[in-house]
Amino acid sequence: MMNKTFLLLVITFFLTSCKAQEYETEPFDLSTLSFKLNSEEFYSKSMDRKNNKFTSDRQYVEKDTLNEYDLDWTGNKNKIFGIQYRVVSYSPKDTVAFYKNLTFSRLQTLTTAQGDLMLMSATGKGSDDNIKSFIQELTAEYPNPSIKAEEFSFFKTYHYTWKINDRIIQLVSKNKIDFDQTPHQVITEKEKKDIIEIEKNRRDEIHLYICKSDYEQKLRGKLNSGEFSAFK
Repeated sequence: MMNKTFLLLVITFFLTSCKAQEYETEPFDLSTLSFKLNSEEFYSKSMDRKNNKFTSDRQYVEKDTLNEYDLDWTGNKNKIFGIQYRVVSYSPKDTVAFYKNLTFSRLQTLTTAQGDLMLMSATGKGSDDNIKSFIQELTAEYPNPSIKAEEFSFFKTYHYTWKINDRIIQLVSKNKIDFDQTPHQVITEKEKKDIIEIEKNRRDEIHLYICKSDYEQKLRGKLNSGEFSAFK
């Protein structure tokens, strides 16, 4: 009797472990990400068009094809580079994923044409203390990250990159506005206030990227699509 009970428990545990996780079923622990993740299955319910309605409690995800031309506007428009699963409807209050003490309101993936996961992007907001704590914790576990400042127009972000076994983890800081960054571009005080107001929500966002090491050179700094574009 005991052997049968034990066997039943083992089978139940095995079936539960093998069951594919679905997006939004519960917050996704990004520290456990496997590159064997099947994005088509992961987002299957979230790609249902009924979730495009504001009355839906679920996010709406669209599946798009990227061709080589989308990377640098010089490649082959007829050759598929990859497939992206984009979150196009969500609430900033959502918590769909976490990594240590950071939480994220949306999660997107980029796969090869065959469906192999290349890159995952998590976007959310975090306090300065939480971001600092995350960097300290990850740095305590793994070698010191490379740190790079990226500037675009009036905006500056800091990119912290850790190389960990089969993956690259990159944290992109909040956007900082520095109007002295482009002194040749003359703008009025009113324009400055307008820019600050327009960008106030996006400025507080952080991005976390998990990239399979095999695809780092192929993807870093070459993506122009949505939230993947900050992976540099």
